[in-house]
Amino acid sequence: MSSNYLAGASALALAAGLMAPGQSHAQDSQPVTPSWAVQEVVVTARHTTYSTPVAASATRTDTPLIQVPQSVQVINRTLITEQDARTLTDALANVSGVIPTQTQEDLFIGPLVRGFPAEVYVDGLPLFGGNQQAADPTSLVGVDRIEVLKGPTATLYGGGLGTPLGGLINLESERPDAKFGGFVAVRGGSFSTWNPYGDLNVPLAPGVAARIAAEYQSNGSWIDEVKGSHWSIQPSLSFQLGPNTDLFVQGRFNHQDELEYSGLPASQALAGQLDRNAFPGAPIGQPHTANDSQMGTVILRHDFNDSLRLTLSGRYYNDSIAEYGSFIYPALYPPDPATPTVYPIVPLNMGTTTKEGTVDANLLAKANVLGGQHEFLFGVDYDHTDFSSIMAFVANTVGTIDLAHPTYNLAFGAPYPLGIQYPFDLAQIDSYQTISAYAQDQATYGRLHLTAALRYTQLAFVETGLVATKDTYNHLSPRIGATVDIVPGLAVYAGYATAFRAAFEFVGLTAPKPETSENIEAGLKVALKSAGLSGTIAVFQQTHDNVSTPDPNNPFLSVQTGQQRARGIEADFIWEPTPAFSLLANYAYTDAQVTKDNAIPIGEVLARVPRNSGRIAGRYRVLNGPAKGLSFGMGVTAVSSRQDTLPNTVVVPGNVLVDAQASYDFGRYTVAVSAVNLNGSRAYDPYEYLGFPVVMPTQPRSAYVTLKARF
Repeated sequence: MSSNYLAGASALALAAGLMAPGQSHAQDSQPVTPSWAVQEVVVTARHTTYSTPVAASATRTDTPLIQVPQSVQVINRTLITEQDARTLTDALANVSGVIPTQTQEDLFIGPLVRGFPAEVYVDGLPLFGGNQQAADPTSLVGVDRIEVLKGPTATLYGGGLGTPLGGLINLESERPDAKFGGFVAVRGGSFSTWNPYGDLNVPLAPGVAARIAAEYQSNGSWIDEVKGSHWSIQPSLSFQLGPNTDLFVQGRFNHQDELEYSGLPASQALAGQLDRNAFPGAPIGQPHTANDSQMGTVILRHDFNDSLRLTLSGRYYNDSIAEYGSFIYPALYPPDPATPTVYPIVPLNMGTTTKEGTVDANLLAKANVLGGQHEFLFGVDYDHTDFSSIMAFVANTVGTIDLAHPTYNLAFGAPYPLGIQYPFDLAQIDSYQTISAYAQDQATYGRLHLTAALRYTQLAFVETGLVATKDTYNHLSPRIGATVDIVPGLAVYAGYATAFRAAFEFVGLTAPKPETSENIEAGLKVALKSAGLSGTIAVFQQTHDNVSTPDPNNPFLSVQTGQQRARGIEADFIWEPTPAFSLLANYAYTDAQVTKDNAIPIGEVLARVPRNSGRIAGRYRVLNGPAKGLSFGMGVTAVSSRQDTLPNTVVVPGNVLVDAQASYDFGRYTVAVSAVNLNGSRAYDPYEYLGFPVVMPTQPRSAYVTLKARF
């Protein structure tokens, strides 16, 4: 350890009056290795294994996962590539207790963690609403790893809405570096998928490097009539401004368009009465729903010495969505009992814009004080978001379609003008401004590792809608936890955390109240390097108050329930006894239900959440001999039955899906194949669309081929 570290730590301790002049840290305990030095070890390991021993998202410091008093799982680049995970939905199957958003679903339907909505961040900064589609309308090109934090993460994270209630999914971008390299690839296969993509890193000058990741995809679908495309460009620059200062600048420009799918009537689809691939709408002339987003990110880090680091982060995010849908509406237009599979079709269109600016500044200080090793983090953040969503809906039908024997001859018609007061016109115009301050202490006393944090949030909330709201909320969010090393590589932990958030996309007949959550968990963590085994077993209970759900009596409106609770057990493990073999296994038991309410029956099960779910996936790589470069893997994902809506109306049966992959590296080239639903399951998944009980058929057996050239 350098003398700069000792001097800096001593200065902090003396300033606080916690150490007598002349007393050295060596007399108390050994100094802590700077976390940013540990990061180098992680980068090396990431290219050859699925396990990642250190992550930054849980504490905003590079902390060994075995010392974090929370369940945190990391999906690294190796796993993403070898499983041919093209979207966030694909990748999140590798984490227990996570229910990803279907990529076709309504824009603001977020992924679930432990039964409750989670938020998606990029490089530690929020995207408004935390919705998966805003961050991931494209694939995972340019993403280095995905860190999943389970439970509230209020103390260190927050945006215009407040803080993540159910969990946080943080996408960490690949950064430019000093080595020239990259690849170009093309992927094609089922449903006319055509997908060229690439990633190029170029050193421009000493201390300056550029990187650009880009992708284009056009594809059809197993759903009749549905097709779409997307593209993404992610340029970035890194500057080494001095020996202790670096600057990262990134832009992300995304576009996605697809014919919007609204789901099949759940009861009839599950009973086998409908064509499972039917499009329940008016595809002639229906414009594609289009999502265009742009964001710029700047991150500046400066090390004053080995024990003191300043990090400044900022982002501007702009998003525009033109949405066009056609769907069944049984509440107004049920089918004739004589022809129960013939449904009237109703169109709507909606325009949504979001503009968000966010800034975070934090100071990390390391010191040996109070007899232990401490990492203090002090930070402030500011976020201002303007959100506007206007729906034009007059409840007129454009004809009927027989979903058992569909003929696609219905015209969507001219979209209704936005901003006019129709009988069912729904507009939401919001402004959120968040100012927060947070503090965290990570302390180590021998085998005991303690984490304590506190966040103060002031949220100014202005909404124009059915009920105008103008209020300012002030909230304190604490977090405490501890891990104890039983033996090297084995630890027990316990933690408590809370969160606070404005009610997002709430359109109701009463003024919204802020949502809150709290989580208690305990478990066992494993990091046995000699055995190649790492993982977590967790037991948890999480409660949410004032949760927004669809109004049972008004499908386009929302109500806030009294309380919902989830409790369960989760296990996530990776076993890699040799570099040639990786095995991932996870399992979750989740009991998620309504515990207090005046509109929804007590005991109703939360929608989309299976009681039991899990995945096992393995990969074998030939490292020597004539077959060197060959590797192959297989995965099995299983979920039990799930409720389709809340209140509960339809149970969607469980299913098992098998996937497989193989690749061959020769020189600078790779040929890879992957298969989805290899077992040919004809199951359905719960689907969210305006709160109606609808489902979507799972992707049928599909295959893809990828050709890649590295340079």
